[in-house]
Amino acid sequence: MSRAEPSGIAALFHDYRRFAGGRLWLSLGLMILGAVAEGFGLLMIVPLATIAIGGSELRLLRFAPFAGSWSSQQRFLAALLLFVAAMAARSLLLLARDTLLARVEADYEVNLRLRSAATLARRGWPFASRMGQAGMQSLLLNDVPRAAQAAAFMQQIAVGGTMLVVQLVIAFLLSPALTLLAVAFLVGGLIFSLRFVQRGVRRGLAMTYAMEDSAGSGFRLHAGLKAALAQGTVPAFLAEYRSSLSRTANQMVHFARDYSVAQQLASLAAALVAAVLLLVGVRVLALPFPVLVTSLIVFARMSGPAQQLQNSLVRTAAFAPAFGAIERRLGPLDWTVPVERPNAPLEWHVLTLDHVRREHQPGLGLRDVSLRLGLGEWLGVSGASGAGKTTLVDLAAGLLEPQAGTITLDEKELQGDLLERWRGVITYVGQEGSVFNDSVRANLLAEGARADEAVLWHVLDAAGLGERVRAFPNGIDESVGDRGSILSGGERQRLVIARALLRRPSLLILDEATAALDPESEAALVVQLKGLEPRPAALVVAHRPSTLAHCDSVVSIQHGVVSAGDVSTG
Repeated sequence: MSRAEPSGIAALFHDYRRFAGGRLWLSLGLMILGAVAEGFGLLMIVPLATIAIGGSELRLLRFAPFAGSWSSQQRFLAALLLFVAAMAARSLLLLARDTLLARVEADYEVNLRLRSAATLARRGWPFASRMGQAGMQSLLLNDVPRAAQAAAFMQQIAVGGTMLVVQLVIAFLLSPALTLLAVAFLVGGLIFSLRFVQRGVRRGLAMTYAMEDSAGSGFRLHAGLKAALAQGTVPAFLAEYRSSLSRTANQMVHFARDYSVAQQLASLAAALVAAVLLLVGVRVLALPFPVLVTSLIVFARMSGPAQQLQNSLVRTAAFAPAFGAIERRLGPLDWTVPVERPNAPLEWHVLTLDHVRREHQPGLGLRDVSLRLGLGEWLGVSGASGAGKTTLVDLAAGLLEPQAGTITLDEKELQGDLLERWRGVITYVGQEGSVFNDSVRANLLAEGARADEAVLWHVLDAAGLGERVRAFPNGIDESVGDRGSILSGGERQRLVIARALLRRPSLLILDEATAALDPESEAALVVQLKGLEPRPAALVVAHRPSTLAHCDSVVSIQHGVVSAGDVSTG
């Protein structure tokens, strides 16, 4: 994988602009109005200072001739009131601007997370399985938040740039010559800051990859911790993790140093520019005192937006590569996030696989699969590890598409709307079913099911877990710990099966789903599942003959070909 990649700035800008839509223009309008209000208030300093030193404000009277008959005191009070009103309007406008930008920023991160998840789902299970849990963790916990932060810094670029432009216009009204000199300094400063922007891009790319590596290392540590504790190999795990974290930390320190250097140079430059402008205004242009003071105030206030502009450019450059990493992982993001919609109930009778082939690579996978599964029938699937048992049930579930042959449901090809409805009547339970660090109730309802208390207890009893849960101090609201740590392996499987039953499936896919149960407990559970009304069909993947003995029929996979098996021996 090449690491010579684009910065991601342009792609992020177009994505954010498309998301924000009209709100972006509204926020820009608020930025301009707030800056204009502030500029108008600053302009009021000229008459205030002029009157304060006893001078004439004839220039101002050109814009307000009706004030010609007013006394100096009345003009002073009017200018003061206009100054206060302008600054109050500025505060209200900037409050509205900041609130709107905060809302758009928060919404964008939520939207980016949802679109990333939706795109991953669209790419399908083979793609998601290749990405792995560590890649998913890095995507959602590192890349998406950093990309959202980059979008926020882009907002700050717009804020600083808008304020700067309006303040330059105000300064130009006061002293065109002095303003042109200030513009020259600003342009020079922005050109100089481009080197820091380029370094920010390089640091951002390096940080993105370092975070990806450390996320993968951390996941390996968590996944292998139990064995490492048993084998005494924790130091080796920690050494690898320390190395990946150090690389990330070093890149962050390098960026922080570059960012601080840019800040300090900008501060020093602002002080030098202020001194030069003061010298030119007094010695060269000989500006009137009120105009000189107001101009210097305006220029002083420009230093904040100018530094904000420079700092935001550097930070955008460092964080935008995270958006490039998202697209590198997922490809172009979907703009449509699927929403749950009720499907018409699906009634079916026969699922048929006719000479289906699905090979992961030549000689590995399924070469020729033909079978029929009727509603209510329990079909066992046996075979050596790696023979293709999981591939078979993934084909039946529609997770994989056949490379040859057809899969039909009541003689209709399983695709499009029929496939979506088919997924609505399936439950898929694997050996490592997901159990979350939450209550029993939350685990049961984790897939969006809606059920009252009685139904929850019914599925717990059907899965053989009701008595155990009733013994908990908090009953169904007891937390099961991280990945169900307070439960045994068999109890975790029962909890996952109970959750699956809430869907009222007509097809159960059990991929080693009862492997952690002893034969007696397994037999009792199967009796419960077969006794459900209406009785669901089941595809049961298992190695143990005792598990396969509960099935109505068994097929065996050998060398990529499915053939009839022996129920008694598996």
